[in-house]
Amino acid sequence: MSNKKSNLHKFLKILAIIVVFILCAIKINAQDIHFSQYKYSPLSLNPANTGNFDGNWRFSNNYRKQWSNVGIPYQTVSVGFDKAFKIKSNFLGLGVLFVNDRSGSAFLNINKIGLSSSYFIKIANGHYLGIGLSGAYALQAYDFNELSFPSQFNTNTGLFDNTLPNNISQRDENISYVDLNTGVQYRTNQGNKKPYGGIALFHLNMPKVSFLQEDNRLNMRIAGNAGINMMLSENMYIDPHILFMYQKAASDYVIGAEAGYLFHSLSFIDKLFAGVAFRTALTNYDALIVSGGAELYNFVIGVSYDVNVSRLATVSNMRGAFEISLIYKNITKTIDQISLPCDRY
Repeated sequence: MSNKKSNLHKFLKILAIIVVFILCAIKINAQDIHFSQYKYSPLSLNPANTGNFDGNWRFSNNYRKQWSNVGIPYQTVSVGFDKAFKIKSNFLGLGVLFVNDRSGSAFLNINKIGLSSSYFIKIANGHYLGIGLSGAYALQAYDFNELSFPSQFNTNTGLFDNTLPNNISQRDENISYVDLNTGVQYRTNQGNKKPYGGIALFHLNMPKVSFLQEDNRLNMRIAGNAGINMMLSENMYIDPHILFMYQKAASDYVIGAEAGYLFHSLSFIDKLFAGVAFRTALTNYDALIVSGGAELYNFVIGVSYDVNVSRLATVSNMRGAFEISLIYKNITKTIDQISLPCDRY
C-alpha cells in the first residue's frame, strides 16, 4: 500500500510539472464555444472524460442560448454518447459527440462530429488516472450576403449598401477541417472527500480555418478543471470547483460551488442540487451563474442562467445566457467486460 501511495505522489508531482510547463510554453488564440454547466457536458470538457462515470453507458445533451437581447442570439447544442468497458482493474471508454453552434447576423454555422476514446488505469486503491484522445470533422458555413464591408459604406446616405462592390475577390462560404484533441483526468471513489481534476489540449493540429483562403490557424486551447466532492453529512454534500481556459490572449475562469441533498429513502428522486459560480477573465468580470437541478430515474437535469455583469450589461439589460443540460446513465450491476471479470468501478 505504501508503494502505491508513493507511486501516486510521484506521478501527481510529475503531472503538476507538466501542467506548469504547458501553461508557460503554449500560445493560444480566440475563444471556443463553452457551457456554464461544464460539469454536465463531459465530452466537450475533456476527451479523457469518455467513459468516466459510474454506469455502463451515458447519453448527454446540452443547450445554450446567449445574448438574446443583443441582436441575433448565439445558440449552441451538443449531443454525446459514451460507453465504458472493463479491462481487468482498468477501463476503456469510447464515445461520440456532435456540436452545433450558430451565431451572428451572418448566421455563422459550425457543425462538428467526432469520436473519442480514453483509457483509465488504477494507480492506487480507488485512484484512477486516464488519458483521452478525440478527433472531429468540422464544417463551417455562413451567409455572405448578410455581411457588409468598408467599401460598401455609402457616404451620401450614411448607410451600408450591399449592392456596392465589396472588393473581396477570393472567398469560401463553406470550409471543413479535422480537429484533434487530447487530455488527462484524475478521479477517486474513496472516502467522503473525493477530489477530481483534469487538463485538456484542443486543436493540437492547429487546423486552417479561413473563409478568405488565407493561412489563418485555429490556435490551441488549454482547459483545466478541478474540484472536490465533500460529504457534510449522510445526506448533504458540497462540491467547490474551478475551470480555467486559455486561448492565446483570451482567458476564462469559472469559480463556484454546488451543494446538494441526497434522498436515500425515496425511489423516484435521488438528489436535488443548486449552485452558484462566477465567470471572469480576471481583468474583466463577465457573469454570475446560478444553477439548479435534480437527479431522478437515472436522469440528471440541470438548468442555469448567466446574469451579465460585464460592460455589455447596459445593452443586454444584464441578460446573459440560459442553459439546460440532460444526462442519462444506464446503471447496471456490471460494466461490459473485455477480458477477465473484476470488481465494478
